[in-house]
Amino acid sequence: MKRVVVFIDYQNVYRGARRAFDLDDEPYFLGQISPSRTGRRLATLREPNERRLCEVRVYRGLPSNRFDPKGYAACERQLAAWASDQIVSTITRPVNYRDRDQPREKGIDVRLATDLVLMAARDQFDVAVVFSRDTDLLPAIEATLDIKGQGSCEVAAWTDRGKKGRLRVAGRPLWCHHLTAEDYRDIRDETDYGRPAARR
Repeated sequence: MKRVVVFIDYQNVYRGARRAFDLDDEPYFLGQISPSRTGRRLATLREPNERRLCEVRVYRGLPSNRFDPKGYAACERQLAAWASDQIVSTITRPVNYRDRDQPREKGIDVRLATDLVLMAARDQFDVAVVFSRDTDLLPAIEATLDIKGQGSCEVAAWTDRGKKGRLRVAGRPLWCHHLTAEDYRDIRDETDYGRPAARR
């Protein structure tokens, strides 16, 4: 059995879903995905009887309780929901508020890239699936292929209005899981984490 670890660049995936499925004018929670369902789907789309999902690693920014208390509370509720499945690990970094009008994630792609290469070097997976279209991750994907060989790293991307944009490594085969609107319907999470759960 091949050990599979799925790496999810959460904001990249969320924004990509909203763009791909025309959700930009819809409520903010549309475009969210369930990491556990996503990981299980990506682990079994190819060679379903030869792979075992070991971990889903989700990378995302953490809003500031000081500058964005509502965003912080919503994020905490979302992280708690993800933690209910032991196969999911969340890795966060504080959101940067240098520009208060456009806060940005900082260091998330670097952390994902570093973990990908370190886990490859430590032989913690046979196959890594990177769900992102962030080209900053390409050097880490290349390093993973250098360390573990062809087939050790794959990518996933939304099929965007029929177009199949995805990460590519020049001169090297890199399998891509192209996820469609049907896939999105199966792995979406329409929970409004901005609303506190009703007290019993």
